[in-house]
Amino acid sequence: MRILVTGGTGLVGKSLNEYLNSVFFQFVNNFKFVSSKDANLLVKSEVDNLFKNNKYDAIIHLAAQVGGLYKNMNNNLDMYNDNMCINKNIIEACHENNVKRGIFCLSSCVFPAHPSSFPMTEETLHCGKPHESNYGYAHAKRQLEVICKLYNTSYNRNYICVSPVNLYGSHDNFSIDDGHFVPSAIHRMYNSKLENKRWFSVYGTGNAFRQFLYAPDFARAIVTILFDNSIKDGVFNICETKQDGTIPEYRIIDVIKMISNSLDFSQENINYDIQKSDGVMKKTVSGKKFIDKYPDFEFTPLEEGIKTTVKWMVDNFDDIRK
Repeated sequence: MRILVTGGTGLVGKSLNEYLNSVFFQFVNNFKFVSSKDANLLVKSEVDNLFKNNKYDAIIHLAAQVGGLYKNMNNNLDMYNDNMCINKNIIEACHENNVKRGIFCLSSCVFPAHPSSFPMTEETLHCGKPHESNYGYAHAKRQLEVICKLYNTSYNRNYICVSPVNLYGSHDNFSIDDGHFVPSAIHRMYNSKLENKRWFSVYGTGNAFRQFLYAPDFARAIVTILFDNSIKDGVFNICETKQDGTIPEYRIIDVIKMISNSLDFSQENINYDIQKSDGVMKKTVSGKKFIDKYPDFEFTPLEEGIKTTVKWMVDNFDDIRK
């Protein structure tokens, strides 16, 4: 198979490349990893050129306009327009070039902000409005699920959507302003330590609950689904869910403690800026569908993943995305 990977130099793309090189190195040349340097996915002609003279059998579509809570809050319209355009261009090019199978990345933030019950399942994806903080991004990702379903129904494609919870790991975007919670917090706390600042301020109350997914685990899940020919379509939430139905989720304050332990930063010097938004307080989703299909799949414990991510950022600080 020949497989195109968009967003190939991002957090998940890098994790996927590393996983393939360590486990399936004999097949890694079957994957073509591309980034914004190869094509501007907002421009249809450049997207078309990615496919020109390349007979891809499948695609892993990871590329997106992404950011943390505050980037979404400040750029809702741009997040909607850019992601709608990217996804439309990619799907149309896949169809026009007879790419019959694909993995398309959603996000747990697409789920309703005020669901009727927890945990949320794949079936409740459209059952209510997403949170106002990421309204544009969430609706664009919801439409990606819709268009995949329509192409599957109309043209017998095998386009599958995967919806990860909060991703983190090496190669992340550690931007203080635009990064997601974990990488941004790691970077800000590391700066505080370097500058010998006494206090570190956390945005929000620290009481919001979140689920987290180590990017290498997500990469393994993508490969697992991609090569499982019994799966033809649908959505899979990717998150740790125990066989008894227990779903690990963590308060922000607990994750901050893990980061501070990894950086050897005194927890007594951490305060919480309650004037900043928490976003939605709880958005628990279930990964039961995925775990029922792959009961032996193991997830990396959050504390272990945090330690590895912190060490990687410190070791590569001069070269990280920030």
